[in-house]
Amino acid sequence: MKNIVIFSSCYDVNSSYTARWAEELRDDLVKQKDTCCFLYDAQYLCRSSTALDDAVERADYIVFYGHGTQGGWIALPDYSSGTSSVKSIPLVDSSKVGVLKGRKVYAGCCWSLNVLGNNYIASFPQGEYVGYTHEFGFEGSNALHFRDVVNLSVRSFIRGTAAAATVAYLQSEWARLRDRLFSGDLQGNRNAVQASNVAELNRLRVGSKP
Repeated sequence: MKNIVIFSSCYDVNSSYTARWAEELRDDLVKQKDTCCFLYDAQYLCRSSTALDDAVERADYIVFYGHGTQGGWIALPDYSSGTSSVKSIPLVDSSKVGVLKGRKVYAGCCWSLNVLGNNYIASFPQGEYVGYTHEFGFEGSNALHFRDVVNLSVRSFIRGTAAAATVAYLQSEWARLRDRLFSGDLQGNRNAVQASNVAELNRLRVGSKP
């Protein structure tokens, strides 16, 4: 039995898309033989280390869909109103990377491979971390095609594909989507050229640790 924990956030337009991807991934994974999948809303776990620990304890694989920074995964965003402002609250950041317990990690968010990924591997040298070194993006009119690349790559990772091989797969699929949108069967789509450029940036930015 493979146990997968998916964390997602949903508090703006972009994360509303990826939160739906997370739900669809969960619905797909629970239909697979010998797979148990849990989906958690990150905002309800960011202040509860016990709940987060309990979720990770049950996991072989951890997936995060939402916004990220170099040092963490955002559970609740920055907030400013008048003269008051509140900083974002992470679900996981570099100061508490130990909560990941060396599980295999797939971070479908911006930036986190740089610092969080490095700290994760420093803490868990036998671990694996797939993520992005810079912004991860998609184009709204063609979001379903971006979803398919991401969700299928998670499925491959969970089936046992190593992190480096998962990245090679993603690079190939981002390039294929780029070409389909620029000059292939999807070139007639709305905002196809813009979407093609975003797919290419994803190709350049995806990576793994180690």
